[in-house]
Amino acid sequence: MKNYSLYFIFAFILMNSCKENSKQLINIKASVQQNDELKENPLLMHPMTSSIQPKESTMSTLYGNDEAFQYAQKNFNSAYPQNAILYEVTWKQKADELWFGANVPKEIESVEKITFGNNNEAVYEIFQGKPLKKIKKDVAFENTRKELITSQKMAVSP
Repeated sequence: MKNYSLYFIFAFILMNSCKENSKQLINIKASVQQNDELKENPLLMHPMTSSIQPKESTMSTLYGNDEAFQYAQKNFNSAYPQNAILYEVTWKQKADELWFGANVPKEIESVEKITFGNNNEAVYEIFQGKPLKKIKKDVAFENTRKELITSQKMAVSP
């Protein structure tokens, strides 16, 4: 009987301790918000590769829809098929409160979207601000960013 009461107390403490910490571990500020102009949430798509820019204190992840992800798994060029969509999401960094020396996303700085249409035509869009709104950039900037984003190779994972 004593053993059962100890197990019950231990289980009760374990369940209550897990509930309180789970609220603090979700990084809501680093997520796409409902009032942003994005039609879909790129964070729910397939992550393809990531990078860190220490001088700018930012980190980025390249996401792709199903078409882009499947193409990148088998091909090493940037000739994505029609209906493929790439998203380059860039966050500002902040120090991780749980791990000394680690950095985690603070808030989204920009979301760059490339949509592939007929004849390998790529349409570039960028969203910035709070909430995220579509911004117009000059053609030279757009072409440079398209080339940089599409040249990224998919990260190799087991």
